[in-house]
Amino acid sequence: MRMKLLSKLFSPNSIVIIGASHKSGKVGYEVVNNLIKGRYKGKIFLINPKAGKIFGKKVFKNLAEIKEKIDLAIIIVPAKICHEVLEQIGKKKIKYAIIISAGFKETGKEGMEIENEIKKIVKKHNISLLGPNCLGLINPSQNLNVSFGPELPQKGNIFFISQSGAILCGFLDLASQNNLGFSKIVSLGNKADLSENDFLEFALKDPATKVILMYLESFVDGKKTIEILKNNFKKPVIFLKAGTSAKGKKIAFLHTGSLAGSNEALEAFIKKTNIIKANSLKDLFDLAKGFSFQNLPEKNGIAILTNAGGLGVLGADAVEKCKVQSVKCKVKSNIEIELVELSKETKNFLKKNLPATCSLENPIDLVGDAEADRYKISLEAILKDKNVSAVLIFLTPQKMTESEKVAEIIVVFFKKYKKPILTCFFGQKNVEKAIKILEKNKIPNFDSPEKAVEVIKSINNQQLTINNNQSTINNQQLTINNKEKKIQKQIKEILDKAGNQKNLEPEKAWEILKILKISHPKFKIAFSKEEAIKKAQQLSYPLAMKTAYSEILHKKDVNGVKLDLKNKQEVKKAYQEIIRSIKNIAKEKKNKEIKKVIIQEMVKVGQSVIIGMKRDEQFGPLIMFGLGGIFVEVLKDVSFGIAPLSRSEAKELISSTKGYKILKGARGEKEKDINSIIEILLKISELSIAFPQIKEIDLNPIKIFEKGYSAIDFKIILE
Repeated sequence: MRMKLLSKLFSPNSIVIIGASHKSGKVGYEVVNNLIKGRYKGKIFLINPKAGKIFGKKVFKNLAEIKEKIDLAIIIVPAKICHEVLEQIGKKKIKYAIIISAGFKETGKEGMEIENEIKKIVKKHNISLLGPNCLGLINPSQNLNVSFGPELPQKGNIFFISQSGAILCGFLDLASQNNLGFSKIVSLGNKADLSENDFLEFALKDPATKVILMYLESFVDGKKTIEILKNNFKKPVIFLKAGTSAKGKKIAFLHTGSLAGSNEALEAFIKKTNIIKANSLKDLFDLAKGFSFQNLPEKNGIAILTNAGGLGVLGADAVEKCKVQSVKCKVKSNIEIELVELSKETKNFLKKNLPATCSLENPIDLVGDAEADRYKISLEAILKDKNVSAVLIFLTPQKMTESEKVAEIIVVFFKKYKKPILTCFFGQKNVEKAIKILEKNKIPNFDSPEKAVEVIKSINNQQLTINNNQSTINNQQLTINNKEKKIQKQIKEILDKAGNQKNLEPEKAWEILKILKISHPKFKIAFSKEEAIKKAQQLSYPLAMKTAYSEILHKKDVNGVKLDLKNKQEVKKAYQEIIRSIKNIAKEKKNKEIKKVIIQEMVKVGQSVIIGMKRDEQFGPLIMFGLGGIFVEVLKDVSFGIAPLSRSEAKELISSTKGYKILKGARGEKEKDINSIIEILLKISELSIAFPQIKEIDLNPIKIFEKGYSAIDFKIILE
């Protein structure tokens, strides 16, 4: 339904601008100017209480004066009267609107109330609304520029979704200098109605779009974004997220009232989807240029051709760096880009036709005195080589270098062989004309060999995603059978009885472990030293004793844990010391829970690991895994994934930690039961999805054996 609505939003037959201005420099003037300058072919109606004419067009005093049908309304009036304008639009049955005006939730409480009011009106009249507080919308193929940004950009294949209008303006200005074209451009603003998810879904199905760019400061519904992206195998979605630092989050809120998600959740989101992460605006631009201009390579073998040995070495180093950092690469594949071995035929041809001073190993160095003919001979031979799927050409402007002629040769062979070619013509004044020749013909030039390698790596990874034809979240098992329904019913009963408890009582948490069939040591609950001694006799020594006072989360910090208890006397002493410590810090001294302890059988062997869950406001349950002890406390060696986890994702959570080698059996140690960890991760993932009232989960530590495991401590925090 929304797909059809957005088609009309991008291709309206008639537009009204409410708040059109007679004065140059005003937003209401510049929007009209852009629309007329862009030669929009539909009908344009202008409204301003002063009437008159703007750009020779009649200006109406109000909407009621216009009797014709209108598809799209552009609102540029003070925020406090936007709700009145929207009511008029609704009554006139205009179904699409853009509020460019600022002064809404980004300004504070009063602005938030105004924005909430327009949300109600939009819903009441079934209006599709973009904004408020946005730059507007651009569709070059329709000559449609309803924004106060730069002039109409070049037509192309990039769909840009941005939460910042100012960033769009700078990006479009840069694009105009680099021959970069767009299919659609959207400034989201505050996202009172239409959000990134609506436009992302549209862009993925838009036949005019090849590449999707996203600049976001927040997600309206991160879970929905994942759902949209999970089956996207063909179109690259390049994503830049702002508001990742503490200061950035604060400014993001002031900018568009955005609530930024945690960095861990963001990284997990990127891992879970087929999305390409940009680390900066420059990165976003370079990736956009690479994907927009180039086709995807068939394989992963690349060749480097250069007249500068230094640039060739830097390029080769960058390729090797991709291999050693394969764990950081987006696509989960062992196939990385590589400097391919040229065929014997290619080498023999080059040896016969190039000077002896040239290096014929990949990178192929034509040396500093190379003129255009040397590039022509070598480039065609390399492109003919079946081992080569893409070519990187690095050039520096030396005295005899014919930069422009080389650029023209590259263009000819690019069109002939249709293999990806990326360049780094390194310099400025002496390569400026050559770069223009390249980019005019859709051959991207980058300012360093490393950047060219980064971009071809991302392009190669996208091809791997298509070839594999699978998303990392395809194999989720969310079908619930009768047995699982019974389990969920039992857990629901426990959580319902918790009432307003923030920290679930320890014995109730252990009961949930039992229902989930997560192994744990035998334990008993006691409320007095006599009961503790009696219950201890029902267990096997040595024992551990912990406070079960639910207000205490970190038991060791308050002397609430005693270990390696070997007899009745030690049990008695441990109980007394724990209760004394808890009484000193307890807020409610008469609460009977103060005297409650858990007595457990000790588990001394096994490797400690930690599994947890924290519910992220934008993406939902965030599952964590790490090795215990120094790995988590000092090295912060943990990994995160967004629930629901698939089996392959659970396995990757484990293998992406540095401590994975220890679990696999380092220095002669035997391998631990990794399959058991996977099963626990899947159970915690399912628990988190099934019960949204669970805010946090902490299984720490879990002792992993060569076969099996034992969960030593378990905490659940409720909303």
